[in-house]
Amino acid sequence: MTTTLEAQREKLEQEIQEAYEQLEMLRQQPCPNFKILNYYTDVVARNTQLVEMIDCHIFDRTQSVQ
Repeated sequence: MTTTLEAQREKLEQEIQEAYEQLEMLRQQPCPNFKILNYYTDVVARNTQLVEMIDCHIFDRTQSVQ
């Protein structure tokens, strides 16, 4: 059974992967758009931070159950 937090974590991880793919494509362009590069870099940073927060919450919850 997947909890809401676990589902959100999976969605965030998928968005991170997609952002990395977009960043790679942008970096291969001769003149990448820096606003778009910054956008995807921010997506990775923000989503990574959210995943870490979810992990802490899930870990704390599983610790208290045991």
